Amino acid sequence: MTPDETTTPHTEPQLRALLRVLADPAGLTVALMVVSEHLSDAPTVFDVPISADLAQEFLKEVTETAAAAAESELRPVDPGFVPAPQQWIHTRIGVGPLADLEKLVLAPTPVQYDRNTEFGRRNLLVLRVSSTDGRGLARVYQGFSPEKALQRGKRIFAFWTGERFASLDAQPLVIDRNLRLFTLGGTVLMKSNAAYESLFGALPDLRRRAATTYAATLGKLNIVGGDALRAACESDLNMMRKLSSIAHKMQQPGYPEALDMSSVLHFLERNTHIEVDIDRSGDVPALVFNPQPQRRWALLKLLDDDFLRSDLTNINYEANSKTEVGTP
Repeated sequence: MTPDETTTPHTEPQLRALLRVLADPAGLTVALMVVSEHLSDAPTVFDVPISADLAQEFLKEVTETAAAAAESELRPVDPGFVPAPQQWIHTRIGVGPLADLEKLVLAPTPVQYDRNTEFGRRNLLVLRVSSTDGRGLARVYQGFSPEKALQRGKRIFAFWTGERFASLDAQPLVIDRNLRLFTLGGTVLMKSNAAYESLFGALPDLRRRAATTYAATLGKLNIVGGDALRAACESDLNMMRKLSSIAHKMQQPGYPEALDMSSVLHFLERNTHIEVDIDRSGDVPALVFNPQPQRRWALLKLLDDDFLRSDLTNINYEANSKTEVGTP
């Protein structure tokens, strides 16, 4: 890791200042790396030689994207938030596969790419952006499939010369111009949660926050099959997101108090259409976690306040996406 690199997350003003540095191509250089099997226990980072004109094309995409991001709204990551076109989201890299990979990408001696390298199914392209004096500034991550890897395939490629098609005797590397995920020091900046999740899985710290929320909510209720529910909530990405939504609601006055066992049982007794079973065979009633695909979400939906009734029509609704407009 070069001396200027840091694992400390940046503030929003610091991020914006760094993006403006990245928007000026005059003082920048870019290098291409390929990572094979980046989610395995032993990913390999290859340094890939590129021509000056290709480097300039990469740099053009980096600077244009950075300039657009610098003028956009920068917001902290919220698992339930979908950014608009003029918004970018950011969070600390934390611990996880991206943090581990950053150490390899920033290592001073990556493995030199060899034409005969065989790639697996999960691979990454990395653009490493530095200042002209060698200071590391940012990395840009992008996934690619074996069909786009630097290896010979069974297809015949041709390109248009202006007069005729000619043979292209080497398989090209296909790179998406839409750059969606940057790392800058200890911060990851991205266009959407999916930009991170498609490459690295759960957002940084999402699993830890999900476990904390579970303990503060579902963990306090009597649940038959609670261990299975806890394991699902700490491994299923969508369940982790649902717990993040519940965590947000827990900050509202009165919400935590409404989630005790007696309140939940009283609500279910008044709303028999909600498919959450109650086991009354023991000394005290218990909720039942049903692991079947069509029922496994019921308890999470219950705590996320998905079951609503219209005061106008008296119709019951199940609403996964809600916008709070105030309380009576």
